[in-house]
Amino acid sequence: MKQVLGHDKVRTAFGEALQDGRLHHAWFLYGIKGIGKASLAEQLTALFLCESPDFHTYQACGQCHACAMLHVGSHPDVSKIERLYDAKKKKYNRDINIAQTREALGFLALSGLKSQKRVLMIDDANLMNNQAANALLKGLEEPTEGSLLLIVCHDLMRLPATIRSRCMMQACAPLNESDMQEVLKQQDMKEALLPLAIELGQGSPGRVTTLLDGQHATALLAWQDMLADLPHSDIGLMQKWLDKYVKEIPHDLIANMVLSAAHDAMQEAPNWATSSKIYEALAAVASWQKEVVRHTLRPAPALMSYVLQLRAVLKEK
Repeated sequence: MKQVLGHDKVRTAFGEALQDGRLHHAWFLYGIKGIGKASLAEQLTALFLCESPDFHTYQACGQCHACAMLHVGSHPDVSKIERLYDAKKKKYNRDINIAQTREALGFLALSGLKSQKRVLMIDDANLMNNQAANALLKGLEEPTEGSLLLIVCHDLMRLPATIRSRCMMQACAPLNESDMQEVLKQQDMKEALLPLAIELGQGSPGRVTTLLDGQHATALLAWQDMLADLPHSDIGLMQKWLDKYVKEIPHDLIANMVLSAAHDAMQEAPNWATSSKIYEALAAVASWQKEVVRHTLRPAPALMSYVLQLRAVLKEK
């Protein structure tokens, strides 16, 4: 199994607890999306089930029968909950429902087929609806011997405090620049795109996977060029770019590039009044995604209006 970068403290805490025989039955891994929490949960699963774990590095051996079954995804004592894909609607369901949770908790209560251990991983746990969350709470209150629950969550406050209080809470931090660069290279990110990916990713490789698409990468580099001198940029070209790519490229990347382009201008503002105006214009850009949803706005025209406001303020400077 490939090493997961950036979460050594969590893996060490888990490994030490496992080695000492004091492993908590439910671990809650939380942090921003795209930093490898689900991969970390898979690595902890392997360490938990491994027949010959390495307690110096806190890694599974990768050679035993349990590791071999995990590698091909056929270990009978491992289950996972995640959003289901609706083939008819051709999209993922909005949430994780109570039927999924009850079925998974039933699995967790069974005796293991290959050992006395069972593992249940819940990915995107913040998408559980209220009924599913309540069912999970009952499972946490009555853990079965040999069971391990790994909860992966991107939005900590979406789950009730009663669930969080019954888990071993583990914060997963964004990756540092060195680990970020290594992960991106493993994903075959082009060398020329690494600076942009590191800047936009903000410690989350998952946030910039769209740069692995050649067309999207070229488009974002063109967007970066347009923003390089925003007070004198070609409005027509910007509007055409947004009309073409606003439905294809993640909105947070588009907006963050605007914010990054104007950041230095705010720092170099000649006085507080000008700095305040730039800040307000940037805040409007930052709120673009929420405003589109809240007021059912068309994304491209909405962002263009905020960019024009920012552009006007920068021209005054």
